[in-house]
Amino acid sequence: MNADAIFTGNVVKMFTTDPLHYANDKKQGIPSDDVSTSFSQLLEGAVNKVNDLQIDAEQMQDTMIHSPASVDIHTVMLALQKAEVSFTFVKSVRDEAIRSYRELMNLR
Repeated sequence: MNADAIFTGNVVKMFTTDPLHYANDKKQGIPSDDVSTSFSQLLEGAVNKVNDLQIDAEQMQDTMIHSPASVDIHTVMLALQKAEVSFTFVKSVRDEAIRSYRELMNLR
């Protein structure tokens, strides 16, 4: 390609390879800007992940009690610690959100 084909005065031709790029002055696949929905989905996904970790840890613990030879103790302890750390993190996020809400309510 020569430079004259790409640059014509103050117009620059752009080649799009990504489906999120604009093509023919038409928007394609632009994600929505609804921040509240995306934040709530993010928060719900995080809480669901913590719940899944808690359930997995409890199931491993039950398996360890009923048939100790089928599960490695290290795996059980790691699952329990992951569940505990993630739950502690979610509790701290919750506490900070409540504190921020109360602070905002006291501004009036």
